[in-house]
Amino acid sequence: FLCIIGIVLSAYSIYVEHKVHQRDQYDGPDGGEEYQALCDIDLIGASCSAVFSLPEGKMVSYFGIVPEGHSLDVPNGVLGMLFYTYSFIRHFKKKGPLTGLAVLFTSSINTIICTLAIASSIFLARKLFILRELCVVCVSTHIINTTLMIRAILEVSSTGKTTKTQ
Repeated sequence: FLCIIGIVLSAYSIYVEHKVHQRDQYDGPDGGEEYQALCDIDLIGASCSAVFSLPEGKMVSYFGIVPEGHSLDVPNGVLGMLFYTYSFIRHFKKKGPLTGLAVLFTSSINTIICTLAIASSIFLARKLFILRELCVVCVSTHIINTTLMIRAILEVSSTGKTTKTQ
């Protein structure tokens, strides 16, 4: 269930980023179309559209893994969709022989992938704290990532205990 929420939130973040980019690119006489994201909540000072427009919104190019504008320079929402889809598939993956792609769904690999997700959450949450920005979508995905990381750690620790007792 958490993975589905994560996929929806990630897809929404991509949509918001696209709409904001469209708005900012328009140079018409009326200043472009007005767009107000559902996650921009003035009452609590939250603005996800401002956060998604930050350079850190595309971490792959931000960290220099690919150049800016490269086809792999994707928004963080795309990375989130990949992560949550992986977690969703893994949840339903039947236990079986560890051959081929099944190796990608082991507890160890899952823990590594969850560690990358939680590391990105920590980095982005720290950045939001420094900027004094509130992003409801971001906080929600950080909570989901933390929960998935805790589950991964518990799974590895319980797998280690059953292996040691056999």
